[in-house]
Amino acid sequence: MQLFTYNFTNFVDFSSPSMEMWLTPGELGQFAKVIAREMLFAEPDLIHKGMCVVIHDGAGAAVSLAPLDTVH
Repeated sequence: MQLFTYNFTNFVDFSSPSMEMWLTPGELGQFAKVIAREMLFAEPDLIHKGMCVVIHDGAGAAVSLAPLDTVH
């Protein structure tokens, strides 16, 4: 298990505070998809806003990305 951080961003003018999560590298993609789906369910007004969840490793490098909704 490694400590990763994740946040929500539109890569232009919004980035949420980072949150921490212990994950294995093999869980990154699935975790990103699940957290994106849960956020969109909780905040449906974020649809079509270009929001993504980004997971960063301990060095701050982005290691996984999942859009909250379909990419156009």
